[in-house]
Amino acid sequence: MQTFTTGNLRVSIAGSSSSHICYMLYPFDIPGDWIKPAAERFGISLAIVTGMDWDNDLTPWPAPGQPPGSENFKGEASKFLLVLTHIVLPEVEKRLNATGNVQRTLTGVSLSGLFTLWQWLLNNTFRNIISLSGSFWYDGFVEWVKSNPVMRKTGKAYFLLGDQEAKSKVKAFQPVQTDTVEIVKYLHDNGIEDYFELVPGNHYQNGEQRLHRALNHMFG
Repeated sequence: MQTFTTGNLRVSIAGSSSSHICYMLYPFDIPGDWIKPAAERFGISLAIVTGMDWDNDLTPWPAPGQPPGSENFKGEASKFLLVLTHIVLPEVEKRLNATGNVQRTLTGVSLSGLFTLWQWLLNNTFRNIISLSGSFWYDGFVEWVKSNPVMRKTGKAYFLLGDQEAKSKVKAFQPVQTDTVEIVKYLHDNGIEDYFELVPGNHYQNGEQRLHRALNHMFG
């Protein structure tokens, strides 16, 4: 497994595919003994990116902090997207000797799941996306999705949510299931090949099992 750092980011790469690369924006380190077999099983390369300013780098615009009492979200996703696409991707793909047509997938969880869909609706850098427990409760996000034309996509989108997440004690988080269903339906109605799974558990639970489930759907 290869590892490099750029700024505050740490990037770990496993696998040898130069044509199918799955980037993961993750809040904590994923064990190497999961990453390597997963890359081999699905015939892809995995690039795990950690170290982001989670509340600010992954949010698309300023919004009140959640839970109440938290610092407000700064909404610096546009800046982080430039770092991801202009610094991280070229270095990963250089190390994998990737040339020509690279099929990229972006995976996110929680706020990075929000970021994953947000950037996909703005550009085609990534062919596919995987959003696990995406923070679609984020202030104004559903309205933003539905107010913009959906770009034509040749890839597909996978969404997963725990069935206990909408039962959060934090009021702002409680609409997450209805928001996710609404977004998935809107994308489907606008020609996107998407798929949504509601699975047992709460936020961040069963992380590796959920990642495996998503990769199996996308690459199995």
